[in-house]
Amino acid sequence: MRQWFVAFVATCWGLGSLFAATPISDLKAEVEKLRKEIAARERDDGKLSPIGGVDRRVAGKYGPNSDVTTKAGKFSISGLVQVWYEAIQNDHLSVSRGPFNFPAEAGRLPQVLSETNEGSDNDTFRIRRTELRFRWDIHENVRALIMIDPSREANASFLPYPTYPRHNSVLGPLSDERLPSSQLLHNGQIRPEDLQPHVLQDAYIVFHGIVPHHDFQIGQFKAPSGEEALRDTGWLDFVDRAMVTSINNVRDLGAKVSGTWLANDRVQYAFGLFNGPTGTVLSDPELAEAGNRSDDNDEKDFAWRVQVRPVWNPAKWYGCLELGVHRTDGIHGESGQEFDPVFALNAENLTRTAINRQGAWGWYQPGGPVRGWWLRGEWGSGKDRFGKNAYTSLLGLGSVDLGAAGPRGGSAFTQRNPAPLVVQGWYVSSGYRLFESRFGNHLSKGDTCEKILNNLEFTFRYEVYQNITTEDLVFPDRHSDQFKTQVLTAGVNYYLSTANPNTLHKAKVQANYMVVDEPESTSHLLREVRNNVFVVNFQVSF
Repeated sequence: MRQWFVAFVATCWGLGSLFAATPISDLKAEVEKLRKEIAARERDDGKLSPIGGVDRRVAGKYGPNSDVTTKAGKFSISGLVQVWYEAIQNDHLSVSRGPFNFPAEAGRLPQVLSETNEGSDNDTFRIRRTELRFRWDIHENVRALIMIDPSREANASFLPYPTYPRHNSVLGPLSDERLPSSQLLHNGQIRPEDLQPHVLQDAYIVFHGIVPHHDFQIGQFKAPSGEEALRDTGWLDFVDRAMVTSINNVRDLGAKVSGTWLANDRVQYAFGLFNGPTGTVLSDPELAEAGNRSDDNDEKDFAWRVQVRPVWNPAKWYGCLELGVHRTDGIHGESGQEFDPVFALNAENLTRTAINRQGAWGWYQPGGPVRGWWLRGEWGSGKDRFGKNAYTSLLGLGSVDLGAAGPRGGSAFTQRNPAPLVVQGWYVSSGYRLFESRFGNHLSKGDTCEKILNNLEFTFRYEVYQNITTEDLVFPDRHSDQFKTQVLTAGVNYYLSTANPNTLHKAKVQANYMVVDEPESTSHLLREVRNNVFVVNFQVSF
C-alpha cells in the first residue's frame, strides 16, 4: 500500500512540474486542437450512426414554441382540438317532428310521413375537429403542407346544425332497382356506412420567392372564395361558420396563383383552375366533399378572389377596413341529356350545366374611443344542378318530394329534368373585446373578477340562408321552391391569454345560443320547429 501511495505522489509531482513549465497559451492551443479533432470524429461517426445524427440535430429543439428540424430543411407540427357540448331544444309536440308535416294519406309510402326530429334534437358531447398540420420547408423557395382531421370519420352522424337539419338527408324509397346495391337508401336517408368522409383535408406544395410578390400553389386546398370560408378554423368568432359559408367552404384539387402588394398586404388577389366539386350549393361540404378524387369531366372551374384594405392602421381612430369579392365559374356534367340516378356519382350522364359561386364581404375594426369593437358581413350565392349522391330531385341533399300531397301524387321521387338551382344567403356579425377596449388596461390590473372580465369578448350574428328546398307545385319535374332559415346567435368568448395577439386563440372557450327560425308554408306542408341550439366549444391549438 505504501508503494502505491509513493507512486501516486510522484506522479502528481511530475504532472505539476509539467504544467508549471508549460505556458498557458500552449495549453489553450492544445485544448482547441483536441476540440476540433473531437468535432471531426463526431461528424464522421454521424454518417455511420443515424441515431447519433438525429440526437445531435434535435438537441435543444424540443418543448413549447420549438420547431422540429430535419437535415434537408425545417419540419413543424401544429394542431387544433375542439370539443363541443351541444344542446338542442326539443320540439313541443308529443312526437318530435321535423319541418315537413305530412298528413296521413292513402298511397303515401311509410317513410315520407311526417318527418321525425328525434335523431336531431339529442343533447350530446362531440369532438368537432382534431386538425393536425405537417409543414416542410424543403427549400428557401419550396414548402409543403398536409392537414388531416381524424374526427371527420364520424361526421356521418353529425350534420352541422342549423345549416343542415335532418330533413336535408336524402329522402327516397327503401329500394330502387336503378341504384347500385351499395347505395340503397335506408329509412329515407343515406346509410352512414355509404358515406366516405375525407380525413385528408389539405395536401399541397407552394413555390414562393421566385416571382416577386407572388406564390404558386398546387394540390388540394380551398379555392379562392369568401372571407369566413378561408379563415383558419381556430380563429372563428363563433363556434362555427355561418350557414351561407357552406357554399364556398369546399376543398378541391387544382392550382392557384396568389399575389400581394404594399405594406400589410393592402392589395391581395388569387386565381386558379380546379376540378370542380359537384353540388356545393345545398350539399354538406363536410360529407359530400370534392377533395382527393379525380374530376368527373374535362372542364375545369376558374376561381378568382380580390381583397383590398383601403385603411389599415390599428393605432389610428379610423382603424382597419377590408373589402373583397370572389367568383367561381365552371361546367358540370358530361354529355348526358337527362337526370339518371345511376350516374349520380360520376356525373357522366348528367346534362352539361354552367355553374357559379360568388360573394362579397367587408370587415371593419375602428380605433380611438371605440377600439375593441368590430363589424363583419358577407353575402354569398351559388348556382348548381346536381350533387354527389344526388338520387332525388336537384341536389339530393336538401330536396324534399311532397309525394301524394304534391301535384304528381303517388310516390315519385325524381325530377325528370331538374333546372339548375340558385341559392343565396348573408350574415352580419359584430363583437366587442374588452381586453382591446379603452377599459382593458384598468381591468387587467384589477381584482380577480376584473381580470376575468377583461378576457371576455361578446359577439352577435344574424344570418339568413335558403337551406330548405321542395318541389314546385306547378312544375314539379322541372322547378323547385326554396325557403330560408333565419338564425340569431348571441355568444361570449373567453380567452385564457390575451397578452399576445398571435397566441390569442391558442386556448379559449366559446358559448353560443342560436335562435333558429325556420319557414312555415301551408301549401308546402312546412312547419316551424322548436330547435334552438346551445353550444359550448372548448378549444386548444398548438
